[in-house]
Amino acid sequence: MPVPPSSRRTEQRILVTDVASLAHGQARTFTFDDGDHEGRGFVLALRWPERAEPELLAYRNRCAHVAFDLDMGTGEFWSAKLGRIYCRTHGACYEPRSGICDRGPCVGRGLERFEVERQGQDVVVLVPAEA
Repeated sequence: MPVPPSSRRTEQRILVTDVASLAHGQARTFTFDDGDHEGRGFVLALRWPERAEPELLAYRNRCAHVAFDLDMGTGEFWSAKLGRIYCRTHGACYEPRSGICDRGPCVGRGLERFEVERQGQDVVVLVPAEA
């Protein structure tokens, strides 16, 4: 049955503030409308020696193995020891730039990535309508 036009979601633009000052591996969380419930995501800052500005990546806060939050509510997504985004529930490790699991129970599956637009010290995360 077709979805009535009034209930179709549109792309969301979520402002996440002061992310350019985050240290390597730090993240800022955000929420978005995910239909019947609140969706959660995070913006991760990666500071590489070859780049003047941090690389800012946004992902849905959901493990590809089991639909649990990666951080278990801590706001910490990065393992400095592993150099990976890390799921605190079952230990899945994700390559930060691609979001693909390369160690753990869901090897080959990936995190849902969102596009980001820089706006000075902030970013706007673009959450697609079908997210």
